[in-house]
Amino acid sequence: MKLILIRHGESTYNKFNRENPQKRVFTGQFDTPLTEKGRQQARQLQQFHSLKSVETVYASTLSRAFETAYLATSRNDILLDDRLKERSLGTLEGQSLADLTEFCATLPSDFTHSFQAKAPGGENYTDVLQRMQAFFYDYWHNDMAIFSHQGCIRTMMMHLMNLTEDETLRLHIPNCRPIVLEGETVGKFIHKNE
Repeated sequence: MKLILIRHGESTYNKFNRENPQKRVFTGQFDTPLTEKGRQQARQLQQFHSLKSVETVYASTLSRAFETAYLATSRNDILLDDRLKERSLGTLEGQSLADLTEFCATLPSDFTHSFQAKAPGGENYTDVLQRMQAFFYDYWHNDMAIFSHQGCIRTMMMHLMNLTEDETLRLHIPNCRPIVLEGETVGKFIHKNE
């Protein structure tokens, strides 16, 4: 079985946060659109040969992931699933770090990337992992592509490759760079370079 995991193209908040680290905005499940660069990244995926042969394409219901999937595949049969949404940052979504500096100081320092801590009303990586396990329990197909988000892709890889929490949090998931995994059994998938 081959799985192709793809993080959405550059979003407006990805761009803003990269250019304004002191004012970064908490994104989570806030539905921020793709930038023109993000659309170009998605269209470039049309050249990725393995994507053309997948049986099924799934995408997060957030527009940045769904639009990436559509621009990359031109398919009208993309299956949307809420479980593929990014990790929720609860009440912080859409708010600027600059406006919440004092409040954020009261939270655990790792609340945005933790298996234990979470933002108020939000999720941690354990919650996301449980969503990914449920997704794979329901949908186990040969050769499928999944367009999602950093937190989801990290926990998918953890689940499928039997990674530790530390290994999972160290995974670098760039925008629109396909990650190809092959295997038959959960916990025994391997990462293939294509």
